[in-house]
Amino acid sequence: MKKLLLSIIALVALNISTSAQEDMNATPISFEAVEDGTVLTVTNNNSVVLKLGLRVYTSPTQATDDVWYTVQNTNEVTLNAGNILILYSNCKDQSSNFKIMASKDVYVYGNPLSLVSQKDYASTTDLSDCADGVLQELFSNGWDGNPHIKNHPTKDIVLPATTLSKNCYNKMFQGTGLTRAPQLPAMTLTYSCYFYMFYGCKDLTEAPVLPAMTLADYCYYAMFYGCSSLATAPELPATTLTYECYGNMFRDCTSLTAAPVLPAPKPDMDSYYWMFYGCKNLKYVKCLATDISASSCTNNFLGNVSPTGTFVKADGMNDWTRDYNGVPEGWTIISASEEPTAVGNIENGKTNMENDVYDLQGRRVLSPHTSHITPLRKGVYIVNGKKIIVQP
Repeated sequence: MKKLLLSIIALVALNISTSAQEDMNATPISFEAVEDGTVLTVTNNNSVVLKLGLRVYTSPTQATDDVWYTVQNTNEVTLNAGNILILYSNCKDQSSNFKIMASKDVYVYGNPLSLVSQKDYASTTDLSDCADGVLQELFSNGWDGNPHIKNHPTKDIVLPATTLSKNCYNKMFQGTGLTRAPQLPAMTLTYSCYFYMFYGCKDLTEAPVLPAMTLADYCYYAMFYGCSSLATAPELPATTLTYECYGNMFRDCTSLTAAPVLPAPKPDMDSYYWMFYGCKNLKYVKCLATDISASSCTNNFLGNVSPTGTFVKADGMNDWTRDYNGVPEGWTIISASEEPTAVGNIENGKTNMENDVYDLQGRRVLSPHTSHITPLRKGVYIVNGKKIIVQP
């Protein structure tokens, strides 16, 4: 395989004091080395010849002229601490063009759409005319992971597209060392657009808001599978579901204690398939489904979770079973109307109560009729259908 080795040495480290003012949408995808001798391997998976622009900053305000290389197959770039590599291309019509690996920790930030459209990436919000899988597996190294891909302390990765294409972010950050995910503002989703996107990101603690109300088949499938440090799940506001849209979405997220509210009245076939399987500390689920007749729609969706917990069901919904396709045996089931209605504030473990407080087993632990200012132990409580976390 032909290789192009680019060694970049004796460069002045970049230290931008105005980073907070930088527009990440207008910043091309950038890689900042943390240590000397960091090798970035950029692989072109297709037979087409691409051009990658390499820019090196020599001071906070000055950079070398863009150096363009016609590259194909595997290309290695050696950076020292503080050196920055910026990539451009025009792979709009190509599928899964690149894989980017790092031999040591690198901070990644900016807009990956600079690989899609070199000229218009800063204003690109619609990927519907892109090839399927346009940024698929960009940082993925398969099941081995790519843990040296890290978040910059102050600069973010951004994905500003609001209309997606099929598989566009499929496995994009699989197995990376990210602790926070980029924001995902897309309202128009497509087939498998977030499929396995953060699979195996064991250090991920911050998930993005997921605002889409209209889902697509497999759109969130296994999106956070294996994100064992993720303690808070994003809200899931969609009320019309599609085939396997949430399948395996939070599987093995062992730090989750409460699920997002599931407001859809009628799940589609396999839509909750193994959704929370293996979330061994999960103790609270509120599912407002009134019709779970679709084939396998709740198949094992609460398998291997905490042995005790609270399941809040829709009023009048009596079709839940006590098995791996329904509610775990040891969980308390209550109706939505039975939940408490409101609470004041919680500060230093003291609650100015206006309504009853329940623990995650559905037991009432405090009532405004017996005490007004009452200390609560550290833990998670349910008030008015909302999770309240009390710290010591």
